[in-house]
Amino acid sequence: MIHYRIALPEDLEPLRQFSQRLFIDTYQALNTPDNMALYVQQAFSEVPFAADFNKSQVRYWLAVEQKHILAYTKLMLDSPLPPAPEPKAVEIARFYVDTPQQGTGLARLFMQHCLDWMHSEGYELAWLGVWPQNPRAVRFYQKLSFEKVGEATFLLGTDPQTDDLMRKWV
Repeated sequence: MIHYRIALPEDLEPLRQFSQRLFIDTYQALNTPDNMALYVQQAFSEVPFAADFNKSQVRYWLAVEQKHILAYTKLMLDSPLPPAPEPKAVEIARFYVDTPQQGTGLARLFMQHCLDWMHSEGYELAWLGVWPQNPRAVRFYQKLSFEKVGEATFLLGTDPQTDDLMRKWV
């Protein structure tokens, strides 16, 4: 049975490995090996990942089954949507579902759980950046009524990439 929970300190290393694997699987074919290696080093090495994990405004939610992580999201609490601050906003900084679980409905259920949690905590807006070259992700967010409201630069290694900014009122 799949259940959702906030990541605990003992989840740190399995989550780091899971996060790194899914990021590489998702984006390596669309980026240079050097830029991938640089970004993975910056984002998923033990020290920076642990520092990020332990920030007071960061929440990692997990979808787990028998102690196995099936999906996760990284939420940045009280993070305004640029350029104009929005009241009580959460950035969905990462949202990944393991490949065997894709297409099963888990992503939709897990996202709805996270949105419901945000609402229960008094947040009014969820927002995220999504790379337009990942059309499956774009379609997923559109199906959940996220709307494009702008663009932002995401630096992958040394490659400045343009992400679409999308938001949804919770």
